[in-house]
Amino acid sequence: MHPYDAFQQKPFPRRRMILERAADAIGLNRFFLREGKRPHIQADEWTIVSPSDCKLSEIEALRPGKDIHGKNAFGRRENYSFEEIVHGDDASAEFEGGVYFNMYLSPLNLHYLLYPANLTVKRMEHHPAFCRPILFMRSGEIRNERLVIYCENSRRTPFIIVLVGSFLVSGVECLADVSGSYEAGGLMGGFKLGSTVLMLFPKGAVEPIAKPGDRLFFGEPMARFQDARS
Repeated sequence: MHPYDAFQQKPFPRRRMILERAADAIGLNRFFLREGKRPHIQADEWTIVSPSDCKLSEIEALRPGKDIHGKNAFGRRENYSFEEIVHGDDASAEFEGGVYFNMYLSPLNLHYLLYPANLTVKRMEHHPAFCRPILFMRSGEIRNERLVIYCENSRRTPFIIVLVGSFLVSGVECLADVSGSYEAGGLMGGFKLGSTVLMLFPKGAVEPIAKPGDRLFFGEPMARFQDARS
């Protein structure tokens, strides 16, 4: 099924802004969410694959306080706290000292998303907001609309996926359900027009395979869960 049609059949509860409706009407969102070539995932259950066609902007440590480095935009960088990224602090102690991946989807990328690993969704939190262009706004990762998805793998290693809307629309779509279990490579969601994906892991939970600046394609290995958390 075309990702756009899947989102229409199971609409994510959120407000839709005028610009997004116009982009729907003229077919622009259908273009961004066109199927493309769905990858054949060749990875074991402990490999984390790229959920999107994107650029891996940053791999950063989850430092305490407001010392998590955000994306470098036009030579300027803004620091965030864990609480600002996920809009809450109940998991901050568990994730302190961990790592997060910042993936940017440009207007040239397909905008649907795949599950990056075999996972179970524990809870989801939607934070609506006005969406500004991520490319030009350093603080877009923490001030734009976001969907925070708390997950765990089969070894109960927790991790968080944050879907950040961009470019003037309330544009996050998601097909996942709380308590649902999903396999890597299945259709997870998507964006209208523009977006960023953040993935956060506890200390020692993963080892990166990709590096900042890499162009990632759907299903390409980007990290691996560590056997130490068995």
